[in-house]
Amino acid sequence: MKPISFLAATLSLFALHAAPVPLELSRPDGKPGNSDKPVKVYILAGQSNMVGMGDIQGARPPHPAVYLSADPAIIPGQMPAGTQRSKGACKWFWKNIPALRSHGLFQSADESSPTGAVVAIHKGAYDPKADYTKLKPAESTTMKLGQVAATVPALEGACTTVARAFIEVPETGSYLVHVGFGDSTHAVAQVNGREVYRKETDGQPALTKVTLEAGQRYPLTITYLRGGSAALWLEQVDLVGKGDLVTLTKKDGKFPFLVDEAGEWTVRQDVHFREARVLKGDKSGPLTATSNGGSIGPELGFGFVMGTYHDEQVLLIKTAMGNRSLASDFRPPSSGKFDPESEWEGLEYRLMLKGVRETLENIGEYVPGYQGQGYELTGFCWFQGHKDRGSSKEEYESHLVNLIQDLRKDLEAPNMKAVVATAGFGGYRILSGDWSGVWEAQMAVGDPAQHPEFKGNVASVDTRDFWREIEESPRSQDYHYHRNPEFYLLTGEAMGRAMVRLQGGEAAEMPKSDREAKTKAAMATEAATPEPTAEQIAASNAAVKPMILDGLLQAYLADPRNRKKLETAFVTATPMPDATPEYLEDTVDDVVAFMQEAGIHEYDWTPVPDGMRTADWQIFGFDLADNPYDQTTPVKLEKGQKFKPTPVELKFPAGQENWFAPDFDPQKAGWRSAPAPFGMAMEEERPEGVQWLAKYALYPVKRPLPTTVVENDVLLMRGSFELPPVKDGHRYRIRVDGSINGNSGEGFAIYVDGRLLGEQKNGVTAWRRQGLRGSHVWQEFRDDFGGGKVTIAVANFPMSNWNPDSFIPAIGPLSVWIEEQKLPQPELPPLEE
Repeated sequence: MKPISFLAATLSLFALHAAPVPLELSRPDGKPGNSDKPVKVYILAGQSNMVGMGDIQGARPPHPAVYLSADPAIIPGQMPAGTQRSKGACKWFWKNIPALRSHGLFQSADESSPTGAVVAIHKGAYDPKADYTKLKPAESTTMKLGQVAATVPALEGACTTVARAFIEVPETGSYLVHVGFGDSTHAVAQVNGREVYRKETDGQPALTKVTLEAGQRYPLTITYLRGGSAALWLEQVDLVGKGDLVTLTKKDGKFPFLVDEAGEWTVRQDVHFREARVLKGDKSGPLTATSNGGSIGPELGFGFVMGTYHDEQVLLIKTAMGNRSLASDFRPPSSGKFDPESEWEGLEYRLMLKGVRETLENIGEYVPGYQGQGYELTGFCWFQGHKDRGSSKEEYESHLVNLIQDLRKDLEAPNMKAVVATAGFGGYRILSGDWSGVWEAQMAVGDPAQHPEFKGNVASVDTRDFWREIEESPRSQDYHYHRNPEFYLLTGEAMGRAMVRLQGGEAAEMPKSDREAKTKAAMATEAATPEPTAEQIAASNAAVKPMILDGLLQAYLADPRNRKKLETAFVTATPMPDATPEYLEDTVDDVVAFMQEAGIHEYDWTPVPDGMRTADWQIFGFDLADNPYDQTTPVKLEKGQKFKPTPVELKFPAGQENWFAPDFDPQKAGWRSAPAPFGMAMEEERPEGVQWLAKYALYPVKRPLPTTVVENDVLLMRGSFELPPVKDGHRYRIRVDGSINGNSGEGFAIYVDGRLLGEQKNGVTAWRRQGLRGSHVWQEFRDDFGGGKVTIAVANFPMSNWNPDSFIPAIGPLSVWIEEQKLPQPELPPLEE
């Protein structure tokens, strides 16, 4: 192998044979590079976005559906339902949340037409045989079609109202038309003469999809069988994903150099790819769209540019790893040690050197036809920044300068060019966000005015213009640029063109889009638009009520994945299960949550009796003799050691063994009376870092203070309460809210008149609080709640599955109370065959 010094001396000769890089790249000719010349080696490093997150296929629509309304009260964006979601409904809802947009309804097809509909009102009940277009109406008027608060015009006595309008949608696609709300859903509707909606009797309407083109107005006729709300909304369905590589290239015709005449991915036989860090599978070989597996990174666009430019063989060595920072993980030696004891600090820098050296030592394995002609470490490409969120320009810039200089030194490649691609999160919005300092630093190293030492050997590439919004991307992942391969291709191509120019070559400048102007205009509009008032939000929520009840709720009820639970859910009590469920919320709560969003609170859980949450209880606390979950001394694990939890064994002090029995005398056993809630002193509960609070959103920043401070591992509590008789059509549960201690202090046992109702010894920890805790009143216990005095006994204790590396505060002080809920009885729609 020829030494690098020899290769550097011949660089100027080889540059004469480099080809200019045109704006439109060509398909590769299938020929290998010139093996008589040293191999051109490029290092590509960074975090997950250099690893490559651009989806090749499998794009998903940003929303499973889009709901559209002509009601001026709606606030477009996303369906506002969600704030009342329980654990189960939340999981379903966030996978099925529709977008909320506006559509047009006009009295005529003229551009100057007023909104709404013209109306003809005919005497007499609806006659399916009548041709209302030929009948003279008893009255003609207009209506605010599409507005939920408006009503369908009618006459006294039986009548049939026919509304005619023109409908316009903002996006071409398939749509379902939903007419009315409540009684007014009994109607028949046609779009462009074709029936799209029919509901003559109670039950679900018959809906037929219709294709509508954006910007075109279609005649709409609605014949109302009953009066009521003038609501009308659309549902866009059959949405397809956008922006994956297959769609971009083989459907949209972009980047034609990536696809051959047979529709297969082209292969560059002169550019070879080697993954030297994430060694999962064999990621080495000639460069093609699938070199990186199921997703692409900047290597694809970069490699095609360098293959076009160089006559020689090209080797790309990628040494990138996700979730890594420059300040710590890639920290270069010249930046010094921030944490001298940390074995992780600077590890990625060291692994980068290792990966490059090992690849070059075995270069013949990765460059076919290699004949010992040597290689040249020609360039270094850096694309990173997400993990350094919040860094100042000065801090990031100093590390980046050290990174480039140290890498040249350690690889003995003083002439190695460097191209830095900026973070581009949010596109042209980045300077108003948390990555502004990172972006400014990355641009600074390529600015000769700020770094004259890098003039002609370091370039910066601004990626903001390559950002693609979620509506044009495969998935919603802003930290991975919505996994849009176009972003990664353009970033890599721009890096390649910058690298060519650093070497004295010619490369056409990529044209800039109009995205900057559009973004600035959008930001100006946003800044000038006041936040919606409480009244506007309330009006919007009222306007989407039909969409929640007739759209979202019906979709939840019709989902086959929910049907088995739904068919047996709406009963006052179920048999006691073998194990207490981790969470209290169930399918009924999911259904009620939709109703709550629609402003219906008839089925909310309510406390019974009142005041139990803060009532006086008899309590007794004690410590565990060998508590493996001591709050003050968390277990520290050695590297590679896994924590094996030891189940807590509750060994009750003498005289407390039957603490839950009806005839137990707490006064004789040394108990005391104290008011709920119970918990540790507040200062012992406060988390140390704001980041912890942000990561665990369910953890309340302002927790209620305990009325009674308890400093024990275990708390026993008893109380006798006078209960009213159970109500028909209602179900009951006992809530256990909060804990007396942190970490795994959420274990509980509930006894009713001496019988165990439910217990939780493991499964729920402070790390995974996602729902309410406690137990439903099972069939076997319902008679205990028939009215009169009931004794409730509860134990709160540590559980067995605590992560011991850090202290997690309790979610709040401990309270216990009984709740009742009136059961809804929704009609389950038929399953689609």
